[in-house]
Amino acid sequence: MTIFIGQCGVQIGTNFWEQLLYEHDINPDGFSQLKKTDFESVHEPFAFFNVTKENRYEAKNGLFRSLFNPLSFIHGKEEAANNYARGRFIVGGELHEPIVERIRKELEATDNCQGFVINHSIGGGTGSGLTMRVMEHLTNVYSKAVAVQVPILPSEYLSTAVVDPYNAVLHCGSNMPYSNLTIMMDNAAIMSLLSRHLQIEKPTVIFLNRLISQIQSCLFCGFHYNADPICSTLEEVTTNLVPFPSLHFAYLRYAPIVGTPRQDFQTAVHPAEELTKAALSPNYSTLSADKFPRSKVISTCLSFRGAAAGWQRGLAAAILHSKISQSLSFVDWCPTGVKIAIHAVPPLRPVPESCLAESPANLTMLVNGTAATQRALQTINAQFSRLYERRCFVHWYVGEGMEEGEFTEASDVVTNIISQYNNAEASER
Repeated sequence: MTIFIGQCGVQIGTNFWEQLLYEHDINPDGFSQLKKTDFESVHEPFAFFNVTKENRYEAKNGLFRSLFNPLSFIHGKEEAANNYARGRFIVGGELHEPIVERIRKELEATDNCQGFVINHSIGGGTGSGLTMRVMEHLTNVYSKAVAVQVPILPSEYLSTAVVDPYNAVLHCGSNMPYSNLTIMMDNAAIMSLLSRHLQIEKPTVIFLNRLISQIQSCLFCGFHYNADPICSTLEEVTTNLVPFPSLHFAYLRYAPIVGTPRQDFQTAVHPAEELTKAALSPNYSTLSADKFPRSKVISTCLSFRGAAAGWQRGLAAAILHSKISQSLSFVDWCPTGVKIAIHAVPPLRPVPESCLAESPANLTMLVNGTAATQRALQTINAQFSRLYERRCFVHWYVGEGMEEGEFTEASDVVTNIISQYNNAEASER
């Protein structure tokens, strides 16, 4: 089940469903125009869409109000005002019952719910506070389901509010027990991808969200197509990536990102090897902190998509290349933390307005690394400390139901996560 929370989450959700509709040839009126194709046997839109008696597809979460079930849109009269405490206690108090009731009804309509994927920002009040409350409920009530977060981290020079570090640290500190896997992104890195690879000097939010949607569509390709079982369930993904519950932070690399068809990807004899070489570069990362050559890898999942000649031979070379490359150095205690998944369904052309070119194959690489994760969390924690040492804006949070001690507790939790990733680099545990 996919859940989009807060302004950032809902905007990403809008473009995510746009991408899925386009990919599965479903018209805005809800009717499929899919015809017989070579990959119809692996076409499984039911992972994301309900089907009515009229063979009309309904998304399980919102895109166009005229198309989707209005009961899946949950909103309230209060706003979080960029305040974690307000999002958790005020907005959360108002919307908690409608949200959990809607989740319960959606689950009753499913045959086998693997878990939850939650898209949100941790810099805003709703995305940080309300998300924490929702995930706490999911863990307590549906403890066997996997909970995967895809949060947008605040960027130092692109913050929308001065209290973003407060919200981010408070969320990370309180949400630690409730997430099985956290896939981090940040807007600065996404903007860098657009400017570096597509030459878009001033990308708008829509461009950012469409690229994020394209990446997520490929990341979860195994769910809406019959695919490689290695990475076709949330449980498989988390099992392959997370060695210990506290080390559940990961980030993404995606290739190719091109505005015009690239000859090297179009005609490569071994496209898997070419894509792997590209994805090994931090220039294809969705996390700004992923630029340190000393960062060691705990585990990684490489999800290839596309049917092309030489997959098997190319994969052998790709695995060898990934293990000997200086760009991908594994921790000593987990030297074989590589999983490969192949989805034969070729990538369909992205949404036309996304400025992304069609490619015969692509690679989504999930990485659980050390230095990059440490740097991302250290940056947020340092910004938090600069504010908190002067007790700036603390009264706004205390006034909404928090205790001041929760600030230091959350920061200590984040510091402990950083320490555990630092210890993971050691040769002995």
